[in-house]
Amino acid sequence: MPSTKLLLTAAAACFLFALAVPTVAITVGEDAATDDVVLEATSQYATVDANGDIRLDLEALNKRAITTADDVFAITVNDDAVERVWISNEGGLEFYEGTDRTATITERTPLEPSAGETTSVGVAVDTHGDYDSTETFTVHVAYADEADDDDDENDTDAVPKGINLESLEVHPTTLETGDTVTVNATYRNNGRTTEQVTSALTVDGTVVDTETLEVEPNETASVVFERRMQWPGTYEVGVDGIASESVTVEGPPIDVLSATVSPVELTVGDTATTEATVSNPTETRVDRTLELAVDGIVVDAKTVSIAPESEWTVTFERQFDDAGTHDIAVSGVEAGSVTVTEREPFPIRNRELSAATTAALAPPMATGFLFVAVAANRRWAFVSRR
Repeated sequence: MPSTKLLLTAAAACFLFALAVPTVAITVGEDAATDDVVLEATSQYATVDANGDIRLDLEALNKRAITTADDVFAITVNDDAVERVWISNEGGLEFYEGTDRTATITERTPLEPSAGETTSVGVAVDTHGDYDSTETFTVHVAYADEADDDDDENDTDAVPKGINLESLEVHPTTLETGDTVTVNATYRNNGRTTEQVTSALTVDGTVVDTETLEVEPNETASVVFERRMQWPGTYEVGVDGIASESVTVEGPPIDVLSATVSPVELTVGDTATTEATVSNPTETRVDRTLELAVDGIVVDAKTVSIAPESEWTVTFERQFDDAGTHDIAVSGVEAGSVTVTEREPFPIRNRELSAATTAALAPPMATGFLFVAVAANRRWAFVSRR
C-alpha cells in the first residue's frame, strides 16, 4: 500500500502532513475499482508525485486566520462492506465535504458512502496556533462486519457519536413561591471512549447552575439539580438550552420592578454598579434572593428582607476583565449592557537621570563606574498603566 502525504507550503513556512490509513486496500491517484478506497487529487492545489504522495500547495496563508480550499481531493469507496469513513487531525487542519465547510468529516459526522460513491473533500487550514513542522491526520475506514466490544443490541454506529441528552424530567411543574423544583437530566455516551459533559441548569435561558459528569462508553449518567423558585410567574426550566419544561410558580405579587447598570462604557478592570428595585405589596415581611447575571450566566446573588408594603433597592458591584459588550440582568429583569474596551498604555514624558542620581546608584567597581558614565547621558522613558 503506498504512503500518502500532504505537503502544505505557506510563504516561508512549510508543513508536512503524513496520512496514515488502516490496513485496507487503498490506492492514491489511481482508478482501481478493485480496491476498497481510492484517494485522488482533484484540484489545481493538489498533485500526486511518483511516490504516491498527495502534495497540496497553498500560497500566502495569513497568520492567525483560516484559509479554505474546496474540492482538494476525492475519496471513492468501492466496497459495500465499508460503512463509515472519517478523518482525524491533531493540528490545524479541518476536512469537509465539497464546498460546504459546515459539513465536516469527523468521527461524529462521518461519511456513510455507498459502493461506487465519490466524495469531494475540502481542507481548511487554521494558522491561529503554532504547529510542529510535521502534523499527522488519519483516514479511518470502518466496516459493517467489524465486531464491537458490546452485543449487537448495543451497537451505536447508526446514532451520532459522543454524548447526547437522553432524557429530562422536571417536577413539580406547578408550585408555590419558595418551593423547590427538581430537574433530572440523563446523558448517554454513544462513543467508544470516556467523555465529560458539563450540564447547565437554565431558567428562561439563564444559566443558574452547572455540574460536570464523566460518562463511560455506551453508558448513561444522570445529574440532579434542585432550584428554589422565589418569584411568581411561568418559567422555562431545562438544561443546556436544548430541552425544557414550563414551570408555574404561584404566590404573592412580589417582583423586581426595575434594574439599571452604570456606567455603560468601561475599560478593562473597571467596575460597574447594578441596582435593582424590589417591591413587596403584601402585609407581611418576605425574604428574596436576587441574582446578577452577565451574558446569561449568574455570577452573584444577594438575599434581602423586604418590609410589608415597601420597596428595597439592591446593589451589585462587578469588575469586568474581558473586553466586549456584556448584557446585564437581575433575576430575569434586563438592566442594560456595558461595553468594555482595552486599556491603552499611558506614556509619561521622558526624564533624564542626573549625574548625581546615577552616581549614587553606581557600584564601587571600575566596571560599575563605566556603566554609570553611559547611563547618565541616556534618556529614559517610562510607561505605566492606570
